[in-house]
Amino acid sequence: MKTILITGAAGNVGRLIRPLMKDNYMLRVTGRNDFATEVGEEKVIGDLTSAAFCREVVRGVDGVVHLAGLVGPDVDFEDTLDPNYRAVLYLLEACRASKVGRFVFASSHHIVGQYPSARQYDHSVTPAPDGYYGLSKAFGEAASAMYAQRYGIKTMLLRIGNADPKVVDGRRERIWTSGRDMVQLIEIGLMHPEIGCDVVYSVSNCPNAVFDNIRAEQLGYRPQDFAGDHRAEEFRSLSELPAEATTKVGGFFAVNPLPAPTRD
Repeated sequence: MKTILITGAAGNVGRLIRPLMKDNYMLRVTGRNDFATEVGEEKVIGDLTSAAFCREVVRGVDGVVHLAGLVGPDVDFEDTLDPNYRAVLYLLEACRASKVGRFVFASSHHIVGQYPSARQYDHSVTPAPDGYYGLSKAFGEAASAMYAQRYGIKTMLLRIGNADPKVVDGRRERIWTSGRDMVQLIEIGLMHPEIGCDVVYSVSNCPNAVFDNIRAEQLGYRPQDFAGDHRAEEFRSLSELPAEATTKVGGFFAVNPLPAPTRD
């Protein structure tokens, strides 16, 4: 059974996927602060902004699912430097040194969040981040691609849509992913022989979908869930939402004021 490291394991996405992966993999799970684990999970607490910790935590694993990072519509550039830039590079370098063969980078739809939501976009679209969080994901994708091409680490760049347990509104319904559909994609990233450095969208079947997930489908992805079947009781349709929340792929992330890049 392969050993897989999941960073950011205590976050929303980590808690979503771990129960669905634990029967098929030996899971090493890590976070900065202590958190509850399931039977069979190996927990390692530490900070990925330490290169030494990154070297320690990847030792002996077959693949990495890198979820950790700072997220938010109002984060500024300085906030992201350690968790979203340095940590990614340190982890990739540790993977190279330990000859880790697979790397799944949790990117985000916010990497293309500035685009109009009326169109559909595939894996080849040029990044258009909607803020410093999305910008950091563009860096993470580029860094992952550099290590994939230089050192042969088979890499999946997983642009996650909305991973809430229930679909709360019409914007999110167009980009929603279930846990089991996300895990199906992660397993393709960890196991598929034709993975090189591939961009896919972590989205289920969605009505009026924002993303054309053709590359994922070419790799064998077959989503099992339909977003419209998972609406929350308080679901609000697109027409009930303020226009500024729906005109861009990134929603409010794309229209909130952008903080200055410096704190001077």
